[in-house]
Order: sequence, then C-alpha cells, then structure tokens
Amino acid sequence: MTRPSMPLDEFLADPFGALKRARDAGPLADFSGGATGDAPNVVGVVSHAGVRELLADGRLHENFPDFLRTFGVTSGVFYDWMAISPLNRDGEDHRRWRALMTRTFTPRRLERIRPFLGEAARTLVAGFLPRGRCEFMAEFADQFPSLGLCELIGVPKEDRDRFRGWANTIGLGFSPLVLAECIGEVDAALTQLLAYTGELAARRRTDPRDDLVSRIAAAADEEGGWTEYEVQSFIAGLVFAGHETTKNQLGWMVAVLAERPDVWDAVAAGALEVPAVVEEVLRFRSAATAVGRTVAAPVDFAGDRLEAGDRVLLSLWGADHDDRAFAEPERLDPVRNADTPHVAFGYGAHHCLGAALARAELQEALAVLTAAIRCPRIEEGAAWRPPVGINGPERLPIAFDRR
Repeated sequence: MTRPSMPLDEFLADPFGALKRARDAGPLADFSGGATGDAPNVVGVVSHAGVRELLADGRLHENFPDFLRTFGVTSGVFYDWMAISPLNRDGEDHRRWRALMTRTFTPRRLERIRPFLGEAARTLVAGFLPRGRCEFMAEFADQFPSLGLCELIGVPKEDRDRFRGWANTIGLGFSPLVLAECIGEVDAALTQLLAYTGELAARRRTDPRDDLVSRIAAAADEEGGWTEYEVQSFIAGLVFAGHETTKNQLGWMVAVLAERPDVWDAVAAGALEVPAVVEEVLRFRSAATAVGRTVAAPVDFAGDRLEAGDRVLLSLWGADHDDRAFAEPERLDPVRNADTPHVAFGYGAHHCLGAALARAELQEALAVLTAAIRCPRIEEGAAWRPPVGINGPERLPIAFDRR
C-alpha cells in the first residue's frame, strides 16, 4: 500500500495541519527527514484508534537505543541509561519493574502531598503577584514540579535546586533536533544525578524514612535481582520524568488558557471543574508529542502491514486531534470533548506511571493561579521548543491583574 509522506520540514511548519492531512490520507504515513533533517523514514500512526490499538499491541516494543542511534547518539552515559531504562523494557521484565514501582508509588501517598502542593503553588505565586507579571517558566513551571517530586521522593530541601538543574539538562536528551549537539552536557548532568541517587538510596537503606527512595530501596532488596545501578537509575528516571514533562505541561496550560479567558474565569467561579479543564488541556496540547516503538513481529494493521524491524512513531498529538474521536478536536472544549479518553499519558502497558502525580500538580497549580489572578496575557518574548519529543514553552512572559 502506498503511504502518504510527511517530511519533517512540513510538520515543523504546521504540525496539526500536517497531521490532519496525513490522517485524512490513510491509517499510516511515512515520516521523513525532509529538507531539514537526515533521519531515516519511520512509519507514523496519527489516528486515535490506531495509536491506542498499537500502544496496546505486544508486538511493538520500546527501543530507545534505536531511536537515539537515529539521531547520532550511539554510546555514552545517556545511551546506556536509556538502554536499561524501564521505558526500554517489555514483557515480564517491564511488569516486574512496574509491580515494584506500583507498591511504592501509591495513589494514597500522592493524595497526602496535595496540601504541600497547594501551599508550594501559593508561595511561588506570592513571589511575583505584586509585580503583575512574571516569566512563568522560570518563576513557576520550572520550580513547582521538582518541589512536589522531591517531597515525594525524600530529597533534602538543600539539594532540590541541584535536582532541578540536572533534570532540565537531561531533558535535552528528549529533544531530538538538538540532542547530538548537547549530548556532552546531558551525559555530565546524568552522571551527577546517578551518583546522587545512588548515595541517597544507600543512606535510606541504613536510615529509612517515610519516602519513595526508602520504599524503592527496601522493595528492591526484598525482591532481589535488581542491581545497584538499576535502583539508582529507577530513582533518577522518576526525577527526570516527573520534572520535565510536567514543567512543559504547566507552560502549555497557561499558554492555552491565556487564549480562553472564558474558561479561566469559569474555573475561578466554579462553573467548570479544575480536573475537567486539566484533562482537556492535556488533550489539546500534551507535552509529550509522540511515542516511538520498534516492530518485533509483523503486524497487519488497517489494511497495511508493519514488518519486523520497522520503526513506528505513534503521534499523541495526531491521536488527540482526530475528528473521528473528538467532537471539537481543534478547540479547547472541556465539555464536548470529555467523552473520549485522551492519550497524553500514553496507553496500555507503558501508560505513564506518574500520571496521578502530574494530574495532582496541574490541578493544584490551576486552582491556585485562577484564584489569585485574572486571565494572563502572553507578552512579547515567548519562545517555544520544536514540536517533537517533549514540547512546551522555553520562555513564557505573562502579565496579569490580581483578583
């Protein structure tokens, strides 16, 4: 079957238009490097039904090293870390890791930190409220997720700025268009983070506390079979994933709602529920744009065929803007689009383990912000990351009036 082609330069210029054209043309598209990239073709899946179906198909496996090699990274600390990452595990190995994390990363524990999250959000807002403006990414979005995550994990307060700095640098490893040029910085930051998480796990073994690191270290020891490197890597992975994606999602939330003062004011007045608006923002602009897989065994799909070894890019943006799944896919509508579940956190066996924490952070942040300020206005100087990998504002200067 002949598939439509989507060159990278076309996608970068008009991501949602390109995804719609590909979706209208057929179930699969060939994503190519085009004029602005040298990456080999991968098979793109852009429909809501197709993305959900293939995310749940055990014949498609995670293969981060394969994608890293595509973008010129073939060795080093980050490469080795991703090769053993839970994000790169499937089958029983992945289920075993997930069972370990589920026993320690419990919904009850997450709910217990909601008061901390609310207070942390109010403290950050109080820092810029009198000025009537701020650079939202630096003054809120970059700080808030790491505060919640460090509280949950058990990182001492004096170390939290270092954690945030490491997570920001490691985040560049999930930006394919800049990865090759900054891999040295990423490797250096990850080396420091792994050393720190290893020391922290060792301290918690001898002096356990009521925190996530103590629970992970104890559970790993009781279960056996986990190496020291794996334990420190698991903790480091939580630090990165829990910071970088939520930071960008907070930026998207404010940027999207700045264009919809009606929704912002409805949240403040209680006419729209905070969780419903957060879910719709996640659908409308998720920080994660796509998920990569490698085909382990042939898959017949929608009249086409994926062969073993094919690299597949499952577009979360494409799925969540599918007009066959959502009533108003190109409009933020927390009511009309609520009937279909979004895939911002993935789907299937690799559904994001930290989704509950991210939701709690986004909800607490939105409740505090809408109560404190009127709908923000984006000022000159906003800058955005490319719409590949993890996406969001690099800078988001806003002005606002106090309530």
